[in-house]
Amino acid sequence: MLLEVLERRQLLAAPWGAIPKLIRQDLAVQQFPRITGAGQAIAVIDTGIDYTHPALGGGFGAGHKVEGGYDFVDNDNNPIDTYGHGTEVAGVLAASAFDFAGKHYRGIAPDAKLLALRVDAANDPVPDSRIERALQWVIDHQSTYNIVAVNISFGSGHYSGTHTSRYSDELAKLKSRGVFIAAASGNGGVSQPFGIEYPAADASVFSVGAVDPFDTITEYTERGSNLDLLAPGDDVPTTSLGPDDFATSSGTSFAVPFVCGTVALLRQADSQLGVQDIYSIFHASSRENVDGDVEFGAVTNLTFQRLDVWNSISLALSRRPGPLGATGEIATAANGNDLAYDADGVLHVAYYDSVGKTLRYVTRGTDGQISSSMRIDHTADDTGGYVSIATDSHSRPAIAYFDGTAGDLKFARFNGQQWDVQTIDSRGSVGLYSSLAYDTADHPIISYFRKTSGDLRVARFDGKVWTITPVDVTDTVGRSTDIAVDKRTGEIAIAYEDSTHGWLKIARNHGSGWITSVVDRTTLGVTYSSLAFDKLDRPAISYYDIYHADLRFAQFDGQNWQAQTLASKGAQGLYSQLYFTSDGLANILYYNRRNDLVIKLRGGSTSAWTATTLQSDGGRYIAAAVDPLDGSVTYSWFQPGVAKLRVADG
Repeated sequence: MLLEVLERRQLLAAPWGAIPKLIRQDLAVQQFPRITGAGQAIAVIDTGIDYTHPALGGGFGAGHKVEGGYDFVDNDNNPIDTYGHGTEVAGVLAASAFDFAGKHYRGIAPDAKLLALRVDAANDPVPDSRIERALQWVIDHQSTYNIVAVNISFGSGHYSGTHTSRYSDELAKLKSRGVFIAAASGNGGVSQPFGIEYPAADASVFSVGAVDPFDTITEYTERGSNLDLLAPGDDVPTTSLGPDDFATSSGTSFAVPFVCGTVALLRQADSQLGVQDIYSIFHASSRENVDGDVEFGAVTNLTFQRLDVWNSISLALSRRPGPLGATGEIATAANGNDLAYDADGVLHVAYYDSVGKTLRYVTRGTDGQISSSMRIDHTADDTGGYVSIATDSHSRPAIAYFDGTAGDLKFARFNGQQWDVQTIDSRGSVGLYSSLAYDTADHPIISYFRKTSGDLRVARFDGKVWTITPVDVTDTVGRSTDIAVDKRTGEIAIAYEDSTHGWLKIARNHGSGWITSVVDRTTLGVTYSSLAFDKLDRPAISYYDIYHADLRFAQFDGQNWQAQTLASKGAQGLYSQLYFTSDGLANILYYNRRNDLVIKLRGGSTSAWTATTLQSDGGRYIAAAVDPLDGSVTYSWFQPGVAKLRVADG
């Protein structure tokens, strides 16, 4: 009898609506029932909130869902909504569960607190000074309420890049204090140049556009390369003015609270997440949406990311600090490794576990905390040698590596939810000395050595299939490859060893095929080559001269290669890593084996080189990555006494 009653109740329960299913809110509620936004607060800068609505708590002040706020229109402490827009936004953020038109819904973060900041009475023009006062209120009350996000569902103008205003300083201050700010991209549709409204176009703000319940970008969504994310915004069921009243609302205004509500979930899942960490999670965990595949009207043909709530929470949990914390330690008994920053400033590390003989991966958040490691490839007994990692424009990591069991080149890419692993080349012993980069079309390209025939090869993905091309088949060539892409010109270059002669060579591709040439004929074997482009789009290479045991540096002057020895007298130059800073100077990290040091050289063809010791108790297995946000470098190094692979900033 009891089972029969329970079954009847289940059949009568309303199923989730199309919108929560689209962003997998339903799955998030099922699998993460305790992650509800509890303990987090969201400031809503809008027309106020009807806090008397039962689904929004039925009251105002301490102990209520709408915990506080201020009316900047009437200049009093009662931010009640008389227009409706802010109430509709608030429902998407944090409404209690409700049924509408036979379907089930609830706010993204139903246990989060809301702060109503009324700056608009009836969709009137809002002066910047009023918005500035509201933002200052958030700054003043951030710690009191634990405000983790600011929802701005309005905007004006049209900007293809970043823009500033009188309240940009307040936006920047909030972001620097760990408050996530999101704003609507605008409802003016696609226009030239492609772009979005302000404040969505501010450098401190996360911009959000809208899709309909079928995942089609709405015709009214303003969008361009400065749009960060898409979320549902068309026919969204939510709270409206009036007792116990619900309705549907449309516009990019209602896409923003889906994102800000998810921020509250992420901050509950990991309170240490910074704003850039959350940017990275949103970009990496979201679903790709091509503008123009099913959209109608004017389109951009760009690929955008669309919110996936379950993916976002899952990725945040996987990136939580692991047992090693902020010590800088990556692993014990790890050696071959590589580093890459994503566009949002999160560090990604792939390494070969020499004990387990497996490929493993960790992240380092913007607070320096190292995540727990995960195994990427479970298909072979020995995988992960010759590892190279890179990230695409959506902050998703990918890894090229050698399968030592099968002798194959493999590629693993995080698809937003999991790692897709595939074999790229298996024709002979292939995949040694693999090096991975992304081209200007955001497609992966891998250089590698085919040991069976002694050739340099390249594998390129065009968005649909991989194509393998022999680049250099003269003699035995292709060891110690390093690939680099000049993002401004699109040129692809590969530095590698000609093992037959012991020379350093380079292959360059400007789009019309590969041209190979000798860089340095004075060597009798080279390894640990590192290739980068300078600010004049000229390639340069640091490398280890095996015969003389020296560090060398070669730079193309536009017509010829100029090579020089930078460090000698002992085995110096192993694991060299070259990068250029914004001032145009070359920086080279390398291992001095004779003295067991990590050394950084800084200089160039027109500047004297200066040396700095970074580590004095180890230094093998160096890899390096430059943070795109501030230009700083992070490097890995091996500490032999305790057999630890570590990362440090230099």
